[in-house]
Amino acid sequence: MTSDHVRRANLKLAQETYALDDSIGYLLGRAYSEGHRNLHKELADLDLTPQQYVIIIKLHELGEASQNLLGRSVGMKPVTVHGIISRLSSGGLIEARGDDADRRLALLSLSPAGNALVGELSRRAQVASAKSLASLTANDKAILRRILRKLF
Repeated sequence: MTSDHVRRANLKLAQETYALDDSIGYLLGRAYSEGHRNLHKELADLDLTPQQYVIIIKLHELGEASQNLLGRSVGMKPVTVHGIISRLSSGGLIEARGDDADRRLALLSLSPAGNALVGELSRRAQVASAKSLASLTANDKAILRRILRKLF
């Protein structure tokens, strides 16, 4: 058998055994899309995106953080975080101050308006999550969370 025949046979075998519906990347992508869509619907009237929600909640958890730390803690690229911070700052939800120890560093925190929004955002996120996970039992949800946390 020539190498071309072997390559075609291996490709055929891979195509026969691969099923998109069994692909972890595909399944995670579908789950992400569903969760993102549900959260987007819950936040639409507040004119906030799911990514903005994540930044607000993480900043609430951290209290104060540099843009770099904030981005790393939520797994977003610096350019993405920069745009989100700019929009949230323009909307009066985030404030920045210079770091006393390093004047080059800006420390971000939620403004009073941003802090006032956290409870409502959390409530809406719980509604979106419940919709996304409605077909799972409480045990299934706990297992899923535990497995997903192992991935990062």
